[in-house]
Amino acid sequence: MFKNLIIIIVAIAVYLHFYPNEELNEWFSETKQQAQEDFSEIADTKAKVAPSKLISVLQTDFKKFSKKEVAYVKQVAETRDSLKAFHKEYCVEPKDNPRLRRQYQLKVCSTIDQYRIL
Repeated sequence: MFKNLIIIIVAIAVYLHFYPNEELNEWFSETKQQAQEDFSEIADTKAKVAPSKLISVLQTDFKKFSKKEVAYVKQVAETRDSLKAFHKEYCVEPKDNPRLRRQYQLKVCSTIDQYRIL
């Protein structure tokens, strides 16, 4: 039984090696890429904090923010992906955010960096 299984596996490997299927190779590449991304996210050694930490840290500063700015920051802090997008767009290479005053934008960016929320 085990011998037959090994023969089948070797036969499939030889067939795929000498007669590659483009669709199969594309599927394999996509699956491999996705697995690497998932694994890198899991195996990241940086200590991560939940995105909601941003709200709890900035809670005292929200008195100075307008209601729309507070709602916008809460919207940004809902998911890690939206927080990453905000950080990439407004913190890595700072540019003006039309929905948030510059000083508060800098405060949000520094809080994200300080607590390693990403």
